[in-house]
Amino acid sequence: MNQLHIYPTSRALRTISQSLKNQEGFLPTLMRMDEFEKRAVLMADRIQIDPLQRILLLREASEFKAFKLLKVDRDLVRFFSKSEALFKFFEELSAEHVTFETLMQADPYAEFDKHLEVLEQLRKRYKVLLDEKGLTDRTFIPENYILNEGFIKGYTQIDIYLEGYLSHFELELLQKAAAHTKLCIHYHTSIFNGKMLERFETCGIVLRENREVRFDLGNKHLLEETVVTGKISASVFSVEERDEQVAWAFVKIEEMVRAGISPEEIVLILPDEGFKEHFMLFDAKNNLNFAMGYDYRNGRVYKLLEALYTYWQRHDEGSIVLLERYGLSKESIDHITLAEKIDAKGFFAILEDAGLLEIDTQEQVKEKYLHFLTLFQEEMLTCKEWLYLWLKSLSKMTLDDVRGGKVTVMGVLETRGVSFRGVVIVDFNEGIVPASSSKDIFLNSAVRAFAGLPTRKDREALQKQYYHRLLQQADEAVIIYSSSENRLPSKFLYELQLTEAVQVKAPVTLLYTQAVQLKEEKDPQVDAFDAFSQIWSASKLKIWMECKRKYYYRYIRKIQAKKEEELNEGAFLHMLLEHLYEDRAYYDTEEELTKKLHGLMEKLLPKEDVKNRYRKLLWREKLKGFIVNEIAHFSADWRVVAREVEVLGEIGGLKFKGRIDRIDQNATDTLVLDYKSGKVEKEPKKLNPEKVTDFQMSIYHQLLEGKYQNISLAFVKILENGEKQHVTLLEERNMLLAEHIVTLKQTKRFVAEKCEDLQRCTYCEFALMCKRGEYV
Repeated sequence: MNQLHIYPTSRALRTISQSLKNQEGFLPTLMRMDEFEKRAVLMADRIQIDPLQRILLLREASEFKAFKLLKVDRDLVRFFSKSEALFKFFEELSAEHVTFETLMQADPYAEFDKHLEVLEQLRKRYKVLLDEKGLTDRTFIPENYILNEGFIKGYTQIDIYLEGYLSHFELELLQKAAAHTKLCIHYHTSIFNGKMLERFETCGIVLRENREVRFDLGNKHLLEETVVTGKISASVFSVEERDEQVAWAFVKIEEMVRAGISPEEIVLILPDEGFKEHFMLFDAKNNLNFAMGYDYRNGRVYKLLEALYTYWQRHDEGSIVLLERYGLSKESIDHITLAEKIDAKGFFAILEDAGLLEIDTQEQVKEKYLHFLTLFQEEMLTCKEWLYLWLKSLSKMTLDDVRGGKVTVMGVLETRGVSFRGVVIVDFNEGIVPASSSKDIFLNSAVRAFAGLPTRKDREALQKQYYHRLLQQADEAVIIYSSSENRLPSKFLYELQLTEAVQVKAPVTLLYTQAVQLKEEKDPQVDAFDAFSQIWSASKLKIWMECKRKYYYRYIRKIQAKKEEELNEGAFLHMLLEHLYEDRAYYDTEEELTKKLHGLMEKLLPKEDVKNRYRKLLWREKLKGFIVNEIAHFSADWRVVAREVEVLGEIGGLKFKGRIDRIDQNATDTLVLDYKSGKVEKEPKKLNPEKVTDFQMSIYHQLLEGKYQNISLAFVKILENGEKQHVTLLEERNMLLAEHIVTLKQTKRFVAEKCEDLQRCTYCEFALMCKRGEYV
């Protein structure tokens, strides 16, 4: 009896193949699900298009006037970044048998139909180009395929070990195959795969939750059903810093091995596969085997190619330094004419001359190279465009982990169809488990639900099912999450009924081969503190209230942060607006103010490199709303009377100083303005004394009270159309400030403790000294 068994992943196939070696008789043919779909489908006179080639062809198809409505830049580089969303959209509609007419019935907003019409036209034009070249795309397979009956009939029975989700197309394909041979599906049901249970029910197969089932898809008959009663038993641990998870994972893996679980039967799950770099760094004994392999893009040659592309984009000092750091001189590549179009062979000849083509040492790169030459043999592009395409071709390439580690490291998708006795999962935080699906730029959840497409909730439930199955089959499981930067544990823990977490301090000595160089320091004590002998400012008071340790380092030990070599956006905009009113108290028209602003930008950023040209264009655009609001402000008879004002005085017996960005007046009132280029918190309806630490405007008000009349205060949100957000509850703020000043005057000694809010440590210059952030 010729049987075919289908599994979701290659690892599942290897595991099953290994277990079948000891059996006698004829063994079934083993195949992955995606391979089965390819072999079960025939496309008459068509060849599948290459992933890179399809993007170029879609770009060609977008050459029509209405495409501008989508606001997708057709420049090669920018189009590449948006094309993934376009293809994903087309493929999903096709796989779920949803038409554009169905979507138009949802009518969620006025421009929706127009956007859909453009997308439909793009899809049609793309198909025409494919047909002309004798190609096809997976987008069009569901509507044009023929079932490969010969392949299906070659098996007397097909068993599919299903994990996860079947689209309407996939289910339809299996139903057609079931008409020619016996086709059985093995499936595990739970509360997390309700979407799939509904889909089976529409086919006439009713399944109940928490069951292990096998059913005949052809005659819709349930063959086996076993109740799954196993409760998930896992230990949950919380650590402070993210990298502490690495040390704690090593500890728990060692405990599993000592308890008798073979290292080959232990898996380390990385919900965020980017975290593997941290585990690779600290796996000094090569105990881990990274199933996802090493990213080629982390290698020297790829990094150098990236640096070269950056240089060709910017031609600034930073990109030159980066090139030279990787060992490539600017002079060796400046002879290349970037505007001239060349063929792929010419481009690779340039790379070979620069020693940037690893076709002799890396077999995979050689395969990519030969495929690239064949694929683009008729294309003529600039060097910069060729380099971008070559980087894209190499970016997904991985190199196998051949170090021989016994503990497997993988992402959750790779666990489908396999089980492990020992399971360790890290990063079990909200937003990571389950991962937030990438935003759909075309359809919102309401439209998806209307059209019967999988929603974000459905996608997350699918991920939960994978974790649920993995934990359900484990003898011992460990879940770890970090609380740094106010991260929260995943709510999924409550669905798994794992509500108790043990907070631990990981033994970070496991991560280092030498002793920590930082000196262990107890909370410093200041025994002679005198608030009267100091000059206070709003920022100094804020630091005092938020973190005594930071206050200690900055104002008592006088440790200064490294000065930024480059002018940041906020500092530049403050300087720009200071010069704007240097010799003018107001402007009459938008044109006049615009001209002055643009002139000042040229004066203050004279260097004509790519970065500065981009900055000026960006800020000109961002400041348009500011200009409109400023002219309206001056039309109401306000005039600038002072800028960058240094003020000094006493508040409650303590000396205070401040630097005020700008003071405006009209006939009767004074308006104190503070420029803000970043986010400004909304003014509250009621003050929460425990959360208020910023008394900047209260200090300004009290220092200016005797000099100006009818004072009001406001923040100018420079990059939010120059809107003025007026300060409210000033009297309450002043009273609260007075209370803090009384406490300050009474303080004679204090302990410089670290702050409790770890989010404040993210951008603190003393994070390393406090062993906060990424430092463990």
